[in-house]
Amino acid sequence: EMEDGPRQNPLFDVMSGPEVYNPNVDPETAVNWPGALPGTKNVRLPVDLDEAVKQAKFAAGVITKIREEEVEENTFKYYVGEQELSEVEVQNLRLVVEEAVGLGIIDDPLLLMEQRTILQVLLNELWNQPEERFREIVDNYRDLLLSENFVGLLKERLTAMADRDLDAMRKGDEEEREKMKVKHEREREISGQLVTYTQLLLKEVSALGAQLEAQQVEVIRSICKVAMDPRYQSEEETAAALTDSVRDMRPMFDETFVAYIKYAVAEEEGRLARAGVLDDPDHCHWLMVLKIVQQGVYSEIAKGINRYIEHIWYVLRMETPKQRRELLSEFIDVLPTLDVRPFVNVIDNMVSSLGDAVKGDIDPLVIGDMTNKLLQLHRDTHDLLPEERIDEMASEADEWAAKQKERLLEQRNMAKKRMQDQNRYLTDDVLKRAAEIEQYEM
Repeated sequence: EMEDGPRQNPLFDVMSGPEVYNPNVDPETAVNWPGALPGTKNVRLPVDLDEAVKQAKFAAGVITKIREEEVEENTFKYYVGEQELSEVEVQNLRLVVEEAVGLGIIDDPLLLMEQRTILQVLLNELWNQPEERFREIVDNYRDLLLSENFVGLLKERLTAMADRDLDAMRKGDEEEREKMKVKHEREREISGQLVTYTQLLLKEVSALGAQLEAQQVEVIRSICKVAMDPRYQSEEETAAALTDSVRDMRPMFDETFVAYIKYAVAEEEGRLARAGVLDDPDHCHWLMVLKIVQQGVYSEIAKGINRYIEHIWYVLRMETPKQRRELLSEFIDVLPTLDVRPFVNVIDNMVSSLGDAVKGDIDPLVIGDMTNKLLQLHRDTHDLLPEERIDEMASEADEWAAKQKERLLEQRNMAKKRMQDQNRYLTDDVLKRAAEIEQYEM
């Protein structure tokens, strides 16, 4: 009898995807099996990093439950349930959460609550207003409408309305149902208007993004023009000219341009992969250009970054927190004006990689064992270099960078005008990404 019926523990087929009865696996978001949709990953974190994530989540959970009571004017007491917390404890909790959120280790626990409240305020404000005032009011809430949580918040409210309708139906109270119906119809009407207006905002953002993309593509074109200049007959001459050109353009290689290059490469790879021609050299001309430019830009940026990394590594090698802070202070005191902002940016980027490791975007083992040292490095850097001191130390460098950018833009505009006068290139639409792709595929 024990052998009758289906097997109680059938063999697991590794190609079948996650087991639907496993409560720890969501088939919609799991990516640890072939063909799964992109989403969260099952990331195994090193002990130090895992502990930091747990501490941050615990602090975030406590922060969301804190109750504030005013006992005297400008004097407050804080409670979690019946447990009273001191002001120092609350401040420490907030610092932990702010740091973890800033580094991407956890999501902001207060942001969703804040946006939920703002949406309620927006609905209340629109409730009895005439149609003509809709845009005037909604324009003040663009941050909410363009946030990643907006759609989820609307779905949450629609679900709550459906639940209230069902409750009223079960109770059989016709008068209550009629009130609910009128109220819910008005809320659904306003929600529909908000969705329509958000779609218009997204089109505006898309248009602005196209303009910004054209500016970044223009930087790429400036590099390509040097590489294709017929005046240089040999590879050595071209390489030397490229080196000089890239060095002059160094102020343009800011975080926005580096992020765009990374985005453009990923977007182009995705486009080619969807078309099934990622491995076809005849269709990968633009991708090759982007990758070559990316490698060259990274190489130029690395020349300066390597010096900062060497100094940071000396700090991280110190045994005690006190030694690390003292050595960092010594380095900061002698930083040249041109190195102040890049040095802080390198540290911020290094420490923010902890958030990337938590999400599984990079290998956690690379930095996991240095979690506590990196967190201390981040805190000490911003303690020793507040914004006011950064502005003071980097003032001369900021002026120089602004002049370099202005000079480069002037040269680019002059070259652009000459090309238009001579009819050597197409219109400004050539600057758009799609046209650039077509140009390099011809």
